[in-house]
Amino acid sequence: MFATVSVIVMLLAGPTPAAPAKGSKLEQGQKQFASGEIDTALKTLDAAALETTDGPTLEKVHLLRAQCFAARQDFVKTEEAFGLALDANPEATLDPTRVDPTLVKLLESVRARSQGSVVVNSTPTGATFSVDGKAMGLAPQTVQLPAGKHKLEARWAEGPTNEGTGAELKLGPVQTIEVLVRPRRETRVEWVQQEVAGHGPGELTPRAIRPFGDLRGVFEPSTSGAVDGGLQLGGGIELSYFRLGLFVRLFPTMDLTPRFQFSLPVYAASFGDFHVALEVGAPFTFLPDGLGIGFQGAGGVELYPVKWLGAYVYIGGRHHFLWPGRNDVTAFTATGGLRLRMP
Repeated sequence: MFATVSVIVMLLAGPTPAAPAKGSKLEQGQKQFASGEIDTALKTLDAAALETTDGPTLEKVHLLRAQCFAARQDFVKTEEAFGLALDANPEATLDPTRVDPTLVKLLESVRARSQGSVVVNSTPTGATFSVDGKAMGLAPQTVQLPAGKHKLEARWAEGPTNEGTGAELKLGPVQTIEVLVRPRRETRVEWVQQEVAGHGPGELTPRAIRPFGDLRGVFEPSTSGAVDGGLQLGGGIELSYFRLGLFVRLFPTMDLTPRFQFSLPVYAASFGDFHVALEVGAPFTFLPDGLGIGFQGAGGVELYPVKWLGAYVYIGGRHHFLWPGRNDVTAFTATGGLRLRMP
């Protein structure tokens, strides 16, 4: 069985608020506000905001500025000040036992509108994730969330089950993290799936390099009207999203083709993982009167119903340059095959 064992979260954590320094402009502004000198308090707090870059201090300054503007019934500037407080600390709050509950609700309203982006990626792609208990779908995905802390959960599909009246998706263990979202900022979450001890039969151990073997059929109608094709057998190694392999065809002519492939997972369904793939190759054809050297390229899709076996279809073209003194016609190629990924 697979489990989520590694999560990387890229964000900036807010510092812990501290009490204002004795004699500071923040403390002066607090005293002026408490005595009802609203305009004087605002001037003092504006000066305090210009003199510091300390997050906890700025949070307190702008929360108090918001209360000053509210006392003057200027709710547009009240919201602006609340926004600045959330920039300093996305978790900024007011004590409802000491502040008018209407202001507390207004701060929460500003928080809901002060959103940041959370870019959620997973390796492999297709992890199912939720935010604060709400299902969001599959990674990769970018979601907009209000400022503050949010709980994210993610898990990967382990394969379909046939319980009930239809196929249901069986999900693996859940991994939970918290992220701090800042207004108009981007937070990146990278979920990484790795295998742990006790994995089930038939599942693969993640490796840096994994061998594979292919059996493919090739259909090649050329621009001259001739039709060629045959079976090819090959194999090679996989490294991340890349493959390097060597393929041989023995009939009707002998071909030896090194190929380089790029395969990217794009969608995980209950019946398997879909990849898109590109490949290039340099076929060598051995003929009675010469050696053909050419170039070919193709692209297509791959489906892995299980992690160690896949099927694919590629469409492309090839052109041989035959020696001595002859030039082969260009051919369209359609390829389908099976791939065995070695454990």
